[in-house]
Amino acid sequence: MEAKKRILIADDDPSYIEINKTILEANGYKVDEAYTSSEALEKLHVEEYDLLILDLMMEEKDAGFTVAYAVREDERLKSLPILMLSSAEKQTGFSFQINRDKEWMKVDDFAAKPLNPAELIQRVQKLLGEGQNG
Repeated sequence: MEAKKRILIADDDPSYIEINKTILEANGYKVDEAYTSSEALEKLHVEEYDLLILDLMMEEKDAGFTVAYAVREDERLKSLPILMLSSAEKQTGFSFQINRDKEWMKVDDFAAKPLNPAELIQRVQKLLGEGQNG
């Protein structure tokens, strides 16, 4: 039996983490959580993950970017896929587009929160290179 893929969700909203953790675990993933950027970086340096789901605005408005840049600068972590989720567009009116902004964002995918469960799983499967239909 293949080992479950491990995902770290970093978000400062406990209920948002819990909802997404439930969805991901129901689809066969092992999920850990981090509530701050420093906790996320600490877990990334101690554990092995297959994917990072990262909120943009945590304790600082750009905390997600800080984590993404740190991951990309770390030799061991630099190829870790990152899905960034944010409600920044709704809150600020500023929009991100992964095809336009990927280079400076340092993430592999970006989506506005909240994602419906099917879209979350589809994006996760794509980033993990899983060949399921979605």
